[in-house]
Amino acid sequence: ISRLESALERERRFSADVAHELRTPLASTMINLENAMNSAQPHEAEAALVAARECLVSLARRTEQLLALARLEVGAASGPRSRVDLGELALEVIDELTPLIGRGGVELSIRELPVNLVLEGYGIALAALLRNLLENAFRHVPAGGHVELSITREDDEAVIEVVDDGPGIPPERRASMFTRFQRGLDTQGEGFGLGLSIVQRAAELHGAKIELLDAETGPGLRVLVALPL
Repeated sequence: ISRLESALERERRFSADVAHELRTPLASTMINLENAMNSAQPHEAEAALVAARECLVSLARRTEQLLALARLEVGAASGPRSRVDLGELALEVIDELTPLIGRGGVELSIRELPVNLVLEGYGIALAALLRNLLENAFRHVPAGGHVELSITREDDEAVIEVVDDGPGIPPERRASMFTRFQRGLDTQGEGFGLGLSIVQRAAELHGAKIELLDAETGPGLRVLVALPL
């Protein structure tokens, strides 16, 4: 009965998440398409179609995050762990995010990546963790900003560090940022509040610790995730 109640609660939560996250981009897409169909001016129709496409891009990203969160909550921990090379995984995630990096005008630098730093874990969860850490940084840093990634081994832990020079998060708001749909006060671009929730769930699956800190030099946010090896 307890397992059944838990499953029903996850379904209710997922349904609420979908309704919350997809309503706005769907409505915006429909409005822009109707504007394009009703416009007598070609340039106005073209602008509306471009806006509709941007809404669909937003919809696709929100859907991906919702599905990732659902998989982490239900499926990832039910299967066996496998050997995951964090350096190789990081390069795969960076390659996947290349279009986002290019569009945003934000520079990404890699301070340190390990060679053969392998842990037993869930590949889908660790990929989601890395992807959302980087995506959050990119989307909260204005054009011309900088994001730095580092993965190192410290004793019996693998430490993932992502530092950006965006507006940062005030200390009193950091705990609440792990709540779904919570957004920063100075969000640049598309921050939907699901990213850090996904990071937290992936970290919990691996017994990891997360810290949100001030950047060591100047404004910005420094996120540390310590994964036990």
